[in-house]
Amino acid sequence: MNNKKTSSWNLGVKGYIVVILAFFSCYVYSALTSDSVNVTRDIFVNVLKLNQGAIYAMSTIAVPFGIVGSIILGRLINKHSIRLYWGLSMIITAVFTVAIGQMHNTVGVVVCYVVIYTFSLASAMLLAGEIIGHWFPTKRGVAMGLCTAGYPLSAATTSAVAGKFAESAGYSMYYVAIAVIAIIVGIVVILFVRDFPEEKGGYPDNNPALDGEKAKAEHQAALEYLKTSKWTAGKCLKTGRMWVLWIAVGITGFMSMGIMSNFVTKFMVMGYELPNVLQMLGIAGVLAIPGSIVVGWLDVKIGTKKTGILINAMALVAVLCCLTHVTVLHYISLPILAVMLGGSSNLMVSCTAAIWGRYDFKNAFSVIQPLNSVMTGVGITVVSACNSIDKTCQLAYIIMAIMAVVGLIAMCALKVEPIDKDVR
Repeated sequence: MNNKKTSSWNLGVKGYIVVILAFFSCYVYSALTSDSVNVTRDIFVNVLKLNQGAIYAMSTIAVPFGIVGSIILGRLINKHSIRLYWGLSMIITAVFTVAIGQMHNTVGVVVCYVVIYTFSLASAMLLAGEIIGHWFPTKRGVAMGLCTAGYPLSAATTSAVAGKFAESAGYSMYYVAIAVIAIIVGIVVILFVRDFPEEKGGYPDNNPALDGEKAKAEHQAALEYLKTSKWTAGKCLKTGRMWVLWIAVGITGFMSMGIMSNFVTKFMVMGYELPNVLQMLGIAGVLAIPGSIVVGWLDVKIGTKKTGILINAMALVAVLCCLTHVTVLHYISLPILAVMLGGSSNLMVSCTAAIWGRYDFKNAFSVIQPLNSVMTGVGITVVSACNSIDKTCQLAYIIMAIMAVVGLIAMCALKVEPIDKDVR
């Protein structure tokens, strides 16, 4: 047996291809469902003269469809290939992305957006995460850190890119450009990716220290074990640790979406000019790219639980800084917010894999991901509702500060270790 060890960053050529595909899935999801909306929404309402109420409500309308879609796909992948549904979801996203750019009526735009949201969400948050968990059972932090850097990259660039397209080639060509990325990812996923590295002649974590024949035998035995595993979706839902995990990782998702969706409103109310606010938003977005990667590295180096506690603590600090009227603290909150944004998505995969193992991960993740989508979807709605009551936006941040404390307590209480001796 080869005793050679591999570094945290040595994911192998095949592994990095999987990571890059997941990165672009995250980028496409973020670009289409949130980061470009500030540009395209104005075009739909002011240029095409579509129904303003319906266009502004698209995100809210799409959330329950996205959750239901993830639940259905979570059930389907327990019987079929994950990579097939990932690839098909990206291709469907591409088709409806082209279509939304050609629509000139309200119903068509809303329907296309809902389909795009549902399948791009499932691709980025559920299906890609499942594959990453299978390929990198102990290096998942680094792998997810690289994948989820796609979210802040989109946040930092999409509005400007979509705006340039709208000014020159037309907004529909922006959608075509993103659709090209999505369809390439979908085709490559179907042709190249497999659910487990063993199916591509590789090793978990790209670790050649594993005996090839022994690894294949153990993989087949684990697949047989999965057929009778007690960790079904129903069993996971009845388990207390699943709900503690939901609170611990879901609250950071709630805060990420709540803060970013109302970032401009919050700081303009506090007296900042729009150019300054956009600059601050850009700083947070750019810093979140290395922030995501650093959080992934910390996950591997100091452990998932310690990293989770750190992220939740930073979320609390960032919100408290924003509750003040001290400019210096507002700018100090930006890199903290960036790390929180970069790290919140990583924790869901890492904690689930640490608790349910490499193989039972599939069932557990198909439960926690839709639950987390509920939390992130509610984050936007709750913060917006609070701001309609309190025009200073302080109420929303007070609520998020309380939630951050709850999330920190939950992460401290969460047992990030195998849930029983049978999980593999």
